[in-house]
Amino acid sequence: MTRLASLFLAGLLLAAAPTAQAMPADATAAPHAANGQPLRLERVVMLVRHGVRAPLDTEAAPGLAQGQWAAWPVAPSLLTPHGAAAAALMGAYQREWLAANGLLPAQGCPAEGQVAIWTNSAERTIRTGEAMAKGLAPNCALTIGHKPPGTLDPLFDPFEAGAATVDAAAAVKAMEPEMGDVRNASTYLVPAITLTARGLGCDRATPACDLVQMRTTITPSADNRGVDLRGPVAQTAGAAQIFILQYLEGMPASQVAWGRLGDGQGLRDALAQISRLHGLQFDVFARNAYMAPRKAVALAPRMVQALTGADQPPVTLLVGHDDNIAAISGLLGVHFQVQGYGEDDPPVGGGLRLELWRDAAGQALVRVAYVAQTPDQVRTLAPLSLATPPWSAVLALPGCAELCPVKTVTDKLSVAR
Repeated sequence: MTRLASLFLAGLLLAAAPTAQAMPADATAAPHAANGQPLRLERVVMLVRHGVRAPLDTEAAPGLAQGQWAAWPVAPSLLTPHGAAAAALMGAYQREWLAANGLLPAQGCPAEGQVAIWTNSAERTIRTGEAMAKGLAPNCALTIGHKPPGTLDPLFDPFEAGAATVDAAAAVKAMEPEMGDVRNASTYLVPAITLTARGLGCDRATPACDLVQMRTTITPSADNRGVDLRGPVAQTAGAAQIFILQYLEGMPASQVAWGRLGDGQGLRDALAQISRLHGLQFDVFARNAYMAPRKAVALAPRMVQALTGADQPPVTLLVGHDDNIAAISGLLGVHFQVQGYGEDDPPVGGGLRLELWRDAAGQALVRVAYVAQTPDQVRTLAPLSLATPPWSAVLALPGCAELCPVKTVTDKLSVAR
């Protein structure tokens, strides 16, 4: 069965019996060995997306949005104070979880060399790293490593930094077998597309606003250095992200999509639906078998080194972007769906957690988890703890259950340089 067919079937089953939907295993509790014996946590590598930011200029849907966009407290692309506060809460939770599993002290500052933090050079990633560090180690002088602001870091931006290149024609041809969900979005994501158009105030009677009828094209860019996506996903992904960011920032429901998506549970449901449109663009630009190893050409080896290198600290935190998470998820062959979001849409402030566990016989095993705050936890700045945790799930790699041999994970993260 194709993935698209599986999505159709899943949608039918969900509509018929919502309570029958399988839930992934929660990643708050420590895993156990096959014989039931406890495991010892030895190392953790976290790859997270920056916190809540003001929208990018490229997301504003010019020509489609009807009305003046709501004002933000910071310039486009920058982390908001609300986003920093939410990131600090996530850092505090990770501190509690790591301490409970023996990787950080329950009180006081981590020892020198116990925690390494590296962020991209963008303001929003640097400030997210700083905020998470405050929660991770309150009143401690953790070093936040990054390249000088305004310079390109190939770890997170390999194409822009010249660490990876794309043969656009070859890319389009290679990714075609994986593009079914993107090409058929106007068939199986009609409600999400319609909701986004409604939020924009886009009258379907206007030809440019009849997004469901738009044809999807994936073509080489004019300079042959990238791929161009046109169609309903490209037209709605940015607006969907803005509406979600407005909700996360705590804006009144009347300002989220100009109030056109309702309020309360209806608004939450609408945002969860349109979130899939934002996540789906990564199938083209980051997740697929052609793009993922190129997008992660420097990041994947760095994560392997942090997970297995003899000279690496117990805790590594890498702060990047949604497309970085999408690329690593693509290499690992895993999918995720955080509560309140669409499939494979990386929420702000959360991300992947690679955990290295060791059994009594000395065998090392890896658990891959996704940890992120729900939209309401970010919106309300809800305190997090082991008793009231963020959403989390164990991501079972193909061929593994909850735990994988180390080599299985490192092989999947092996990319040609």
